[in-house]
Amino acid sequence: MVAIEITATTVKLGDQLVVGGRPYTVCDMSALASGGKLLHFHGGESFHMGCFTVLWASRHISQLPGFIPPRPRRYERTR
Repeated sequence: MVAIEITATTVKLGDQLVVGGRPYTVCDMSALASGGKLLHFHGGESFHMGCFTVLWASRHISQLPGFIPPRPRRYERTR
């Protein structure tokens, strides 16, 4: 997992946000007419993310565009 900066246009399902010191995982979202998004979390909470809101989130590396997984070390077992 890596820390990334997200906005209403870049947020994805499965992103983990920390709002008010509490971690939340995005399980559903809906677009709003104002350009923002209404995020729904696993615990039943909701969060209105405005179109200019910038937050930090944790995302699994495999979700990043252009990600190439690291190859295993050739001599990993000899060390």
